[in-house]
Amino acid sequence: MSGTRPGDSALAMLRERGRAGGSQRVRAHPRYRVIAECLLAEIANGKHAVGNLLPTEIELCKRFGASRYTVREALRVITEKGLVTRRPGAGSMVIAAAQPSVYRQTLNSLSEILSYPSETYRDGSTSASVVADGQLATLLGCPLGAGWFRISGVRRSAGIPLPLAWQDIYILPRLAGVVRSPNLDREPVYAQLERMFGQTAEYARLELFPSRVSRKIAPALAVKVGSPAITIIRRYIDKDACNFETTVTIHPEGRFTYSMEFRRELHAPR
Repeated sequence: MSGTRPGDSALAMLRERGRAGGSQRVRAHPRYRVIAECLLAEIANGKHAVGNLLPTEIELCKRFGASRYTVREALRVITEKGLVTRRPGAGSMVIAAAQPSVYRQTLNSLSEILSYPSETYRDGSTSASVVADGQLATLLGCPLGAGWFRISGVRRSAGIPLPLAWQDIYILPRLAGVVRSPNLDREPVYAQLERMFGQTAEYARLELFPSRVSRKIAPALAVKVGSPAITIIRRYIDKDACNFETTVTIHPEGRFTYSMEFRRELHAPR
């Protein structure tokens, strides 16, 4: 009998996942992580030698029966571990057979980094179905013409007269029923989506960049058009690498301080 080839166990797990559906065991192994572990094992075993290219995204999609988004998340995992470097048009090259010593920037928890303090709340929220035009598609990282459901409003804090921010929350249309939640403006939307629909955030991405307050929201924020601001984008990703919620928050200058704690994590060479 021939030995087990690198990646066979991962492929078997993917097949099991398809049969098992929503079992607890399956949820513990997101599809993109199973693919990443398979590729990591193959790199460690020398199937993909240092200096060689990994199979293309299309080849990996066909091999694992996965979407391109899922494969890209798997490649992101092994890239962040320092084993692969990726360049547009050049593919993914193996640069190390084992994870090197690295410093990693970490945050305390998903709930802490993606939620505002409990004493803050949205005020006067409105909601509507929207279709992504060019600007929105770029902002959300989605295809042109994609449908979203948007919840908008100012965020306030008890005892502070001026609003802290303007917030637009974009969720998939099938999750629009969250607006019926009696606690919609007081609890993080992603937490309500998990409770109401079982839609769980496996991980999230956070982007911060300087911006200006637009004419549309300046009156609600009580600032002049073009005033300096900080925009924070939070993208909530599920176990299948699907972005099911994107929150865009615009903080006028001097209204909010965002503090993060970084922990040093050192991986010893194997």
